[in-house]
Amino acid sequence: MKVLHILHELKFSGAEIMYVDAASFFQKKGCQLNVLATAINLGEYAPYFERAGYNVMHKTYPALKNYISRIKYYIDIIRFLKIENFDVVHIHASGTMWGMALCAWIAGKRSVYTFHSVFPTRFFTYPYHCLLRWSAKYIFKCRFQTISDSVFNHELNFFHNRTTKILNWYGSNRFYPSMEGEKSLIRNDLGISTNTLVLISVGGCNHNKRHTDIIEALPIILKEFPDCLYLHLGHGNTESDEIELANNLGVSDHIRFYGNQSNVRKFLIASDIYMMTSRYEGISLTTIEAMACQLPAILYNVPGLRDFNSDGENSILIPENFQVLAENVIFLSRNSGEAQKMALRSRMLVEGKFSLAKNAEKIFNLYK
Repeated sequence: MKVLHILHELKFSGAEIMYVDAASFFQKKGCQLNVLATAINLGEYAPYFERAGYNVMHKTYPALKNYISRIKYYIDIIRFLKIENFDVVHIHASGTMWGMALCAWIAGKRSVYTFHSVFPTRFFTYPYHCLLRWSAKYIFKCRFQTISDSVFNHELNFFHNRTTKILNWYGSNRFYPSMEGEKSLIRNDLGISTNTLVLISVGGCNHNKRHTDIIEALPIILKEFPDCLYLHLGHGNTESDEIELANNLGVSDHIRFYGNQSNVRKFLIASDIYMMTSRYEGISLTTIEAMACQLPAILYNVPGLRDFNSDGENSILIPENFQVLAENVIFLSRNSGEAQKMALRSRMLVEGKFSLAKNAEKIFNLYK
């Protein structure tokens, strides 16, 4: 089976990481793996796809206002799909969903589209988005998949769009709890004291992730725990604003901006508490990875994050407020026994629910 994944820019992001992690699984199933980036830039994660055995291609998707270029692009893609004889076109980039489903349909290829998040819409664009979904699904025969309870329910209740729910997965060979003495060794390597309270977030810098809330919580936390350090992993377009905010609040000495890291587990193991302050998520892969490392998590009570507590108290869900965030960091730091119990429950949750073998198998069956 020859599979083409269509993504935007190849970044250190959920879908990219998942399908690189699952490459050997799909290859053992007989899949020939290919990925097409449609953004202006190919993306820094492209080498990871190549090393995993993907054939990496790059064809920039023209803007809708360049309608003649867009039509020429569709003709080129249809020809490309036929010449390369793909069996399945798996679309991940929301902006290309309708057009790529159209091309796959004309080329006589099966298509799958994954809803990776809870996509907001405005009242005047709502009919347009409904029409795109209806035509792709019922005319172009594109199969729709959602990655979490939040995304499934959003599509069903808001857009009246029934999808196949197949949960995300994580690389259990890369994310697992600390071994004896490992945390101390990693902290020593990073130059962090064993007594330091270490907080961590992992994710791109943008307005949705709201890392500014974590930075604003730090002055409150530092009053109770002066020896506190925040490890900030991820790049993005709001990073400079976050650095400026840290300087203005006088907490820059308590933050390390590490950018994107290939060995995220190392930083998770060095940490005491994981935090995510997003406005919304599909289902957070970095939260799954943190829980797999048996790290207690404080999450905003929003779609895609509250899913982690649907089967029990596996994280602390809080209102979207930096003062409440600070209070709960202090609570967990003072109640290590409770934090450890919650972290153990969360690890058991992700091991059972977000299994690569189980969920990738369901994706493979969706391709047939």
